[in-house]
Amino acid sequence: MFNWKIFSKIDDKTLAKYPGVDRVILRLLLNRGIIPSPPYEAGDTEGVMHQIEAFLNPKYEDLLDPFLFRDMRKLVDRVREAREKQQKVFVYGDYDADGVCSSLVLVETLRAIGIENVDVYIPHREKEGYGLNNAAIDYIVKQGAKLIITVDCGTSNVQEVAHARSSGLDVIICDHHEEPSELPQDVCAFLNPHLSKEKYPFKNLAAVGVAFKVAQALAREFDLGEKHEKWLLDLVAIATVADMMELRGENRVFVKYGLIVLNKTQRLGLQALIAAMGKAGAPLGVYEIGFLIGPRLNAAGRIEHANAAYDLLESLDPGITNELSATLNMTNTTRQAETSRILKEALEQVETQLESNKVLIAIGDNWQPGVVGLVSGRITEKFHRPSLVIARAEKGLTGSGRSIPGFNITDALKKSSEFLTRFGGHEGACGFTLKSEDALDGLKTSLNKIADSVLSENDLVKGISVDMELCFDEITLDFAERIEALAPFGIGNPTPKFASFGVRVESVSLVGSDGKHMKLRFGQNGLSLSAIAFGFGEKFDAILNEGDLVDIVYEVAVNTWKGKRSVDLKIVDIKAK
Repeated sequence: MFNWKIFSKIDDKTLAKYPGVDRVILRLLLNRGIIPSPPYEAGDTEGVMHQIEAFLNPKYEDLLDPFLFRDMRKLVDRVREAREKQQKVFVYGDYDADGVCSSLVLVETLRAIGIENVDVYIPHREKEGYGLNNAAIDYIVKQGAKLIITVDCGTSNVQEVAHARSSGLDVIICDHHEEPSELPQDVCAFLNPHLSKEKYPFKNLAAVGVAFKVAQALAREFDLGEKHEKWLLDLVAIATVADMMELRGENRVFVKYGLIVLNKTQRLGLQALIAAMGKAGAPLGVYEIGFLIGPRLNAAGRIEHANAAYDLLESLDPGITNELSATLNMTNTTRQAETSRILKEALEQVETQLESNKVLIAIGDNWQPGVVGLVSGRITEKFHRPSLVIARAEKGLTGSGRSIPGFNITDALKKSSEFLTRFGGHEGACGFTLKSEDALDGLKTSLNKIADSVLSENDLVKGISVDMELCFDEITLDFAERIEALAPFGIGNPTPKFASFGVRVESVSLVGSDGKHMKLRFGQNGLSLSAIAFGFGEKFDAILNEGDLVDIVYEVAVNTWKGKRSVDLKIVDIKAK
């Protein structure tokens, strides 16, 4: 059961300021903080109208100048030197979808400007761990490289960058992780929007966003034209959504135009993967990236090696792409099974901690390090508490964490760093390595002490933000289509949620192979609407009956069947009267 927070209505005075703006759209924009709440200073209305237009109709031309990055000119100059001297360049990525897509964005751009001797290195998650490592650097040196460009990593690799420099490698860092207490020194260029000295206006780029800004700068400097960079946008959209970035600012532009490119992608690997997912010819949106494409690309690095995902996206051989897409499908199935197994074992541990701990911690043997972050996410979603899940692995005690609003989990790890050998992440998610098993109790005590100081008991109750109350006569096909003006939906711009009170259950049935879902029909004032409630079968099957009066929170969706369009409700929560 959730706490429902229903946003207040817009007063007539505010509506009168925007005679040309749909009242529903205006309210949704206000609810999300996309435009400021009134009252406004005299003359500010015009500025707010510009914000509304920029959000509803983002233009590719609105993307920021890549040279606003403090070190972009230095990066371009060093890449130009590598091109002129035909030096070997290595792009050093990360093993998730963001790292894989970012690596390919850079590799394709470097090749396009004439650097033929470019290669990629993505570390093995379990054997090498996150970020640069000295053994990999030694390998890159032996390959004759003179320049290494990191992407989605590098910000915290102080010692490893020093090792690279002492080995004769120049280093460029392209990253988006939070700034640690100490930064690598003596690098040619350092692009990270979160650096305290960085003045780039938009801070919430994924690594692929940083890589794309590099591609933009190089395309401009070497006269590649916009065509090159725009065909990269399928990768940019995939990684931005898969890395759960806020879909505002430049990210909204990336995803809007990236979806256009994705739906006509020329990449054989993506075409093969989409076909293997059973979506060939179907429209692809944020959902398909977040729940189908992203998980398959991520599965490679979680279970085997991310090279499979990279090779799939890069390959021009249909035989290879068909084989790799089938492999990623199977790997994703393995990932799902491993996640379920580990989650079951982890729940047995954390359920005993609920009474006395705000931060839940589980540790286990034979837990795949690549999926503990997913397990942590499931635990945090279930109990609405920060959680850490730790695997006893080849590289030591490695873990991942997820958090809730109000608790910066990476900042909490920073304050508990005496128990860790390394850590990194952002406000809502982290990765780390524990010094030893003996340090676990100290870490648990430290994190819970921090949580007790910033989280109240009320913070541990999950809430649902409801945009507005609706009666069924307001839920029309036109209404549903108007809402689509705010798409793409995602982090920072959630799908609108609505509430209706005192509706009658007209029919209810279990659906799905395991009966976990419910198909319902609700009635109000002589009107009837169909609804689907995913995952509600186990919770409500025994207590929900025809004729019951209930309150519901839902999303409105347009359903197309045999050429006819109708409105369906996607249930988020139900409360019996």
